Amino acid sequence: MSSYHGKVDSLGLSFFGSMTASISHELKNALAIINENAGLLGDLVVLSEKGRPLDPERMKTISENIRRRVQSADDIVRRLNRFAHSANQPVVSAGIRDIFACMVALSERLATMKGVSLALAPFDEIEVQTLPFVIENLLWICLKNIFLLAGAEQRVVLGACREAGDIVVTLHCTPEIPVEQLASTVAAEGQPLIFFLRMQIQADPDGSSLRLRMPIKFIE
Repeated sequence: MSSYHGKVDSLGLSFFGSMTASISHELKNALAIINENAGLLGDLVVLSEKGRPLDPERMKTISENIRRRVQSADDIVRRLNRFAHSANQPVVSAGIRDIFACMVALSERLATMKGVSLALAPFDEIEVQTLPFVIENLLWICLKNIFLLAGAEQRVVLGACREAGDIVVTLHCTPEIPVEQLASTVAAEGQPLIFFLRMQIQADPDGSSLRLRMPIKFIE
């Protein structure tokens, strides 16, 4: 078991690095736009000092652009803060939909770069006792392999349902994504996480979804 803990930790470190790198790119882009608009304000001030009257509408537009980007940067930092805290959490009660929403937000930039849209299926929240970071890590392995297999304009919908004492997570894919191949790849790469969470992974018989079954209560 100790060797599996080491493999889980190694996968977690790689996952944390991938996510923080992506989030830092988002933050850098937001700051670059703020800086650009601040520069425009500076140019307007210089022109006004030379006698050109300030355009209130343009000032208002620039100010609004800065406000929106500050709000965006604040959202990014809060997302990073929440993600960082999840890496230190012990077994906790958490909503699976809440975990999905976190992963969609973390993966959205990378999904967009690959032409993949991510969405949540409509389902009632299901409370699980688990390690959210480990589930997020496994979901990331699923998603990044979908990004590798998917072409442009593909769609992935995350859903879940409760079956007896288990929870079944589904990633519904468009027909162009080979789900059997995806299941095999995820099972190989994520094997330490799957073992750690007592999960079972398989492709739906119709080839439309990847299914992850795990106990609703984590047992160490």
